[in-house]
Amino acid sequence: MAVVAAFLRGQTAVSQSNPTWQWQNNPLPLRQRTYLCPTLPPDDLISSARAVLLRGNEVMLIRDHRDEPYIIPGGRREPGETVLETLQREMREETGWSVRETAVIGCVHFQHLNPKPSGYPYPYPHFFWAIFAAQADSFDPATVEEDFYVTSANFKPIREVATWKLGDGQNELLQTAVAIL
Repeated sequence: MAVVAAFLRGQTAVSQSNPTWQWQNNPLPLRQRTYLCPTLPPDDLISSARAVLLRGNEVMLIRDHRDEPYIIPGGRREPGETVLETLQREMREETGWSVRETAVIGCVHFQHLNPKPSGYPYPYPHFFWAIFAAQADSFDPATVEEDFYVTSANFKPIREVATWKLGDGQNELLQTAVAIL
């Protein structure tokens, strides 16, 4: 796609991997690359909004259903939502926190490696996660929704989390978020 190539021109990935996701009974092999960049990808290709959520000298740490840590909570856009509306909604649903002072710090680019499955409703063959740095604003535990993938969400000291090998470019995203906010 020319628009994807134009957006990524001059960018260097800070990480790459080849995960396989599942959609219904279809394996979805993907090429995944994380980029640090101050601009959003093409809007119609952004399927998800995520953030490195900071509060003072702490970062939000999520534990997933496999007890793996990650620092970019967020999720899929719903029809009619702007990227920032998705970010606000997903932060409240996953962490209970509203956000302020957001800044674009990067994106994750995915490319499907198999033919499009019949009935697949999402962008294909390319899609992006928009990644923001955000400051935590206010906490409302009533907004947290139960989620199979999120088993806990807690703030941890940045200096501690920065020493972990988080994978998929998350360490670089954390460094960038701290430098910007």
